[in-house]
Amino acid sequence: MAVVVKRDSRRYFNALMPRTRATSKPATRPRATATATATATRTRAGAAAGRIRTPSSAADRRRVTQELRALAHPLRLKLLEMFAQGPRTTMQVAASIGEPPTRLYHHVNALERAGILRLKSTRQVRGTTEKYFEVAKRQIGVARAKDATPGSRAALRGLATLVFDQARAELLAAIANPSRLTKDTAPLALRMTLSVPASHQQRVRRRIMATIKAIRRDLKACGGAPADRWALTLGFAPTDGGKRSK
Repeated sequence: MAVVVKRDSRRYFNALMPRTRATSKPATRPRATATATATATRTRAGAAAGRIRTPSSAADRRRVTQELRALAHPLRLKLLEMFAQGPRTTMQVAASIGEPPTRLYHHVNALERAGILRLKSTRQVRGTTEKYFEVAKRQIGVARAKDATPGSRAALRGLATLVFDQARAELLAAIANPSRLTKDTAPLALRMTLSVPASHQQRVRRRIMATIKAIRRDLKACGGAPADRWALTLGFAPTDGGKRSK
């Protein structure tokens, strides 16, 4: 599993499970076995996945664990989303999310120490120094399950729980006032089970990511048009512990 960050994405966060190798068997079209839909999903954003560097040493694996642990906090996840939009100061982020700056400094420093944020530039304003931070990495995490340590697996579990808890809260908040919902503004929730042969799993992953890329291209073409903030949270994982259906 890895955290993939697109610095130019407004809602950039995407969690990917460890990669699997496709076999040489012919690809079979997946069958949808059950589908449940409802008017509700704001999902935590995603960005296109690039090649993920695998940790090559014990030090690298410790660094990955530290990065993931640093992110496993609701406020730090929100901070990362804000800094992913471009360089800004802690004061600017505090004003955007409605939090006192004194509450954010500790979390910003923790993200900087973990190597997730970096100081982009400084500016002198009326005797004080404004510090502009940006996201330092496009990818955070491990690519293959065999490279995960007990510490990183625990951190990933915590981070996954945090992400989907946040999506749940956003979804419930969005449907709390039915009078404000229209066919264009109603959230969307979808759960779908698929029978996916091992030879087809990588292809499904690629198609999902290609769809996200296409959506981002379409939105980028909108230019500076006024826009609401939506979230996209996506999970693609085996059910029943990965047992194969007959």
